[in-house]
Amino acid sequence: MHTLLKRRHFLMGLGALTGMGAFTTASQLRHFNKLVPALADSSSIALAAEVALHSSARTKGLIFGAAATYQQLSSNKAYANLFAQQCGMLVPTNELKWQELRPSPGRFNFTRADWMARFARSHGMLFRGHTLVWHKALPNWFASTVNKQNAEKYLREHISRVAGHYAGQMHSWDVVNEAIDLQVQRADQLRNTPWLRFLGPEYIDLAFRAAAEADPQALLVYNDFAIEHDTPQAEAKRTAVLRLLERLKSRGTPVQALGIQSHLFGHPDGVKFTQIRRFLRNVADLGLQIMITELDVNDQQLPRDAAVRDRAVAKIYADFLSAVLDEPAVIAVMTWGLSDRYTWLANRKPRGDGGGLRPLPFDEQLRPKPAWQSLASAIAQAPSRSSQPGLPIPTRFPDIQGHWAQGYIQALADKNIISGFPDGTFKPNAPVTRAEFAAIVTKAFPKASQNNPSIEFVDISQSFWGYSAIQTAVRRGFLVGYPGRIFQPSQQIPRVQVVVALASGLNLSSNNTNVLSFYQDAAQIPNYATNKVAAATQRRMVVNYPTARQLNPNRNATRAEVAAFVYQALVDAGQAQPINSPYLVRV
Repeated sequence: MHTLLKRRHFLMGLGALTGMGAFTTASQLRHFNKLVPALADSSSIALAAEVALHSSARTKGLIFGAAATYQQLSSNKAYANLFAQQCGMLVPTNELKWQELRPSPGRFNFTRADWMARFARSHGMLFRGHTLVWHKALPNWFASTVNKQNAEKYLREHISRVAGHYAGQMHSWDVVNEAIDLQVQRADQLRNTPWLRFLGPEYIDLAFRAAAEADPQALLVYNDFAIEHDTPQAEAKRTAVLRLLERLKSRGTPVQALGIQSHLFGHPDGVKFTQIRRFLRNVADLGLQIMITELDVNDQQLPRDAAVRDRAVAKIYADFLSAVLDEPAVIAVMTWGLSDRYTWLANRKPRGDGGGLRPLPFDEQLRPKPAWQSLASAIAQAPSRSSQPGLPIPTRFPDIQGHWAQGYIQALADKNIISGFPDGTFKPNAPVTRAEFAAIVTKAFPKASQNNPSIEFVDISQSFWGYSAIQTAVRRGFLVGYPGRIFQPSQQIPRVQVVVALASGLNLSSNNTNVLSFYQDAAQIPNYATNKVAAATQRRMVVNYPTARQLNPNRNATRAEVAAFVYQALVDAGQAQPINSPYLVRV
């Protein structure tokens, strides 16, 4: 089903996750299922997943994104559409690593990475670089070519060419990845990498300065793993990472953010994330932003039963995100993949019982799971952030570029009131049904100015997706009339009914219907609508394209027109800033 609004923003059931641990025996599983009722059923979660996570995140000043490969996005259209719908940031999994980019010492191949950059741009997504300096994924020629004498040259050249190639296009770069290793016998606990052996500890500072020179706009990130859980090892890793960041900041290294990979794991006894809160605050006190860069949950140690596992994984997502999103310095959440079909864990860390791993928000058939629900709820409950550093988030819908209603559509998308289709488009000229309009106005005006009685329409069952929104719109006064209690939810809504509904819900009226003479087609306005249309006209709620004086009251409203009307109603209610348009009716 296509709707203008994300149809259901919240699902009940996360409370069932509280206090949950994973269980392994049959009796424990029975006990678990008694204690923890199932989350929302799969069909409800599927409907809810029409909510784009990136849109919900954006309303909180957050970014949601995920990692993917060229092969996944270029060969699987359904997955590419899902990715474009859900994500506001694309991270190439491998395509920006040395091994992929540099087939020989003197040659760079940006073909696949450039394709991904275009994919991100065409779907209004931010693009993120991973990674400029790492001890893994080095090309075969590296070991026999790079040495102490030329390592700095190769490192500077690589960063200059790669970061420079995408200068102005990247939101952020993982400049140095995984430089800490607790197993080494060094006071600074720097990992024994080729870069450390060839250049010493200064290679990290060198890399950040080279990246800042090549792309001054990108947010420069140090990225590391195993610092999330409440374990002695994670606490030691947090301490070592914090000391590294303190050293870098003290010498003026242009590190701007910490990336916390967040490859989490499930355990039969449950897992906790309380100690990371203090660490996040300490990082923030250094003046650094924080990004969750590679989130997933390894369910190797959880029960084989998929439903039980999904609930346990969802609990881990919920607990972790509750902890980290409380910290205002956390600006982004990215999962390492979006669907279980493409999880890196399948080959690297398979389950011993042969059960398929389920670490991500969508399953192998691209259906949303409880983990998606945890993500959506955690984002919705997160405190709002201030404006993001780095590049501004671009317009999301490629088919509204230059459209007369672009400003209205984008503004409502920013407010999480409307969204586009899975293919990344908005379809501004498509019609809107009565049910879809009801969903829009209830989202746009969450505080009721009226409390009218509900109407149990004879043609709407309580299982209909828009039942709740329609009832809310009736109670708030946006939907009135309907003889015989017949609503016709799938009927396309005319422009005049949109205007009347908005004026009614905002309790507007006018004693001066003479203003309607402004419209060249005023005679076509139905008698029941004249008062409300006059009120809306006086309050500058009417937008007519292509001719301001042509109301076209009985023509079906388009998605773009509904966006314009709703936005102007928000302006009148003092909830949005005016947008200057030549098609706005001013009398």
